[in-house]
Amino acid sequence: MIRFLLLLPLLSACGWMWDQPKAKAFRPAPLQVEVPEERVRFGENLNPEVRLGVKPEGGFAENPYTFAEADWVRGKALYGSFCAICHGVRGEGDGRVIPLGVPKPRSFHDPGVRAMPEGYFYFAATNGFGRMLSYKSRIPERERWLIAHYIKRCLLDAACPKEVMDAEVH
Repeated sequence: MIRFLLLLPLLSACGWMWDQPKAKAFRPAPLQVEVPEERVRFGENLNPEVRLGVKPEGGFAENPYTFAEADWVRGKALYGSFCAICHGVRGEGDGRVIPLGVPKPRSFHDPGVRAMPEGYFYFAATNGFGRMLSYKSRIPERERWLIAHYIKRCLLDAACPKEVMDAEVH
């Protein structure tokens, strides 16, 4: 009883819970935010050919971006960072992890792969292919297209400028 009498002044100083300020979660927000229907997330493209790499009528899309030759060095660096470990520097499927027991990927120089448009490489990087994981969450959309452009133009078509081929990237 004495303990209760000692706690009584402390409890009376606290006030009542229902008198304390608080926010009620289930009432309407005081400020209405109007968002236009055509608004999309930053960096998101709604064109399915650009996002997915496939045409609506079927088949793989062509690259929707135009890249300057200065961008090709960035494509080479991205390819070296994400792709060359398995596919090799020249795209022959002889990457550094192959001797460690990782199954050898298909060479980009096979006639069936060589004939594919850039959308094929973009689609594979976006969704994964066979044992290859998806890079959609790791590489932004435009840079996946840049890697596809580098593979098609520099590794397969040999249309890469000498400055890009000789560039040291890490």
